[in-house]
Amino acid sequence: MMPAHTDFTGFVGHRVHLGVTGSVAAYRALEIMRRLQRAGMDVGVTLTAAAQEFIQPLQFRCLTQAPVYHALFAPDQAQFAHLEPAQNARVFIVAPCTANTLAKHAHGLGDDLLSTQLLAFSGPVIHAPAMNPRIWDSPAVQRNIALLRDQGVVFVDPEHGTMACGEAGLGRLADTEEIFLTTLQALTPQDMVGLRVLVNLGPTWEHIDPVRILTNKSSGTMGASMVMAAWLRGANVTVVRGPTPSLWFPRFLTPVNVQTAKEMHAACLDLAANMDVICLTAAVSDYSPVDVSPTKLKKQTLGSSFTLSMRGNPDILADLGKQKRKEQILVGFAAETSHPDVEARRKLVQKNLDMIVANRVDDQDIGFGSPHNQVAVFDRTGRCETWPILPKPEIGRRLFAWIKEAFLAP
Repeated sequence: MMPAHTDFTGFVGHRVHLGVTGSVAAYRALEIMRRLQRAGMDVGVTLTAAAQEFIQPLQFRCLTQAPVYHALFAPDQAQFAHLEPAQNARVFIVAPCTANTLAKHAHGLGDDLLSTQLLAFSGPVIHAPAMNPRIWDSPAVQRNIALLRDQGVVFVDPEHGTMACGEAGLGRLADTEEIFLTTLQALTPQDMVGLRVLVNLGPTWEHIDPVRILTNKSSGTMGASMVMAAWLRGANVTVVRGPTPSLWFPRFLTPVNVQTAKEMHAACLDLAANMDVICLTAAVSDYSPVDVSPTKLKKQTLGSSFTLSMRGNPDILADLGKQKRKEQILVGFAAETSHPDVEARRKLVQKNLDMIVANRVDDQDIGFGSPHNQVAVFDRTGRCETWPILPKPEIGRRLFAWIKEAFLAP
């Protein structure tokens, strides 16, 4: 099941080309193609002769209206099939990519249709290698990878795992979502390169004893959608994540994991000074127990009821508002069950924010735990908008477009 925070669908009309080479992982190219199609893309395909030992062109033809190529000289293909991706596709992905294809591309060899198409293609190229770990580690392969990186080719490096041969190591084809997200980034204007973005997300846990906690229903999906939307535009994103064990992140993002509100406060304030944009989406507990029992509280000891004394937690948003630099952009989120507009306007001023995003969380179809949200957005210039129910990744994409236009334009 795909993560809700990577389910971007705003790429209708974009054409990409998928090269498939002779790896055991060739069957996963169908999965990659379907993932790209879900985002609205048209996907053309080229299979090498070795790839067709594992998977057939007909399987791709059944799933796409775009061309499927399988040989350099084939009577059922266009006369200039070697040029078609260069003329029509925005991005060229080779997944899985073998050592043989890497070598051909690195050294300008065009002895089959795929290698010739790569030579003619001047747009972004993404290679997702898959091979035995010994082959991946060989000096010749690593030299070819270095040559291609110097030419601007993007790599989605293989994962560590057990190979078909039984050996374990680095060589297994990367996660489909990582290949998908890297493709989306290649299709997205890189207008936030060099900008440092901090996003906090998820709930916090306030411990009562080693077993019991006080928390909320936040899944972290809205914050994770903000993370991915910023990363797609080229930003350097730092994530401070509350307890969200089921929330997946690609390998190119390494979250700072915290549990309590105090830990999240410390992590955010420690990181904030070096950030250009700070987006605080986390549902942070306002209070925590005064006393935390080191052992499990027993019902026999507590009786039929007991009183829990609470103290206020530090306000991360307010504290960052007090210390933020003039050129720093601070964005807050307000989860409300009534009068979200009123609360959002109050917090925008009182906490010295540049933007605030308000949403209702008393509807099970939006807000906490849902892949969708409905928000009202306010910024310090007086601009305000109320959006319809949208997927959270689309909200993240729109919010960063607003931030870039209103506060980061050259």
